[in-house]
Amino acid sequence: MATPKSLTGQLRLYSSENPQSGEALLREILPRLRQVAARRISSRRGRSPVTPTELIGETWLSRLHKGNWKIDDREHFFSLAGLAMEQVLTDMARKRVAQKRGSGAAHLSLDELSPCSEPATAEAEQVVAIGLLMEQLAKADPLTAQIVRAHYFGGCGLDEIARESCLTLRQVRHRWDKGKLWIASRL
Repeated sequence: MATPKSLTGQLRLYSSENPQSGEALLREILPRLRQVAARRISSRRGRSPVTPTELIGETWLSRLHKGNWKIDDREHFFSLAGLAMEQVLTDMARKRVAQKRGSGAAHLSLDELSPCSEPATAEAEQVVAIGLLMEQLAKADPLTAQIVRAHYFGGCGLDEIARESCLTLRQVRHRWDKGKLWIASRL
């Protein structure tokens, strides 16, 4: 069987029949995944618990390496990757919040803490809240949730989303604004 030349063809082949080609595929999609991860991490306030490379590694190992995705094209794959990164960051935030609540906590005196070692629990709680809100938005308005995920988490431009979804740029911009307001009003 001939190897597909397009990235979409390679993604489909890996997903359906050839999981051994994952390493070569990962090398090819890594630059775009780095952009998606960097955008996702930079949108967070404060220090991030992971680097883009660590986020990609965790996302690939925990969510994407098995294949079995149903993708339409490369942009759809990168939207799925952005969603998977969102889920990984949400899981990490949940673990940090659980640690804040005392799970496996080591007890320290106030004298042992340095002034710059403040916990990032407020940020972690916000990430968990955004993850839950995205799930609610997907139930209430799936198309708006898809556009928010593709733009915010997937790093796709609004014009790219318009081309891929067969909506006008104005419709996509309206849904993006609607999704932002919906989430912001509930945070």
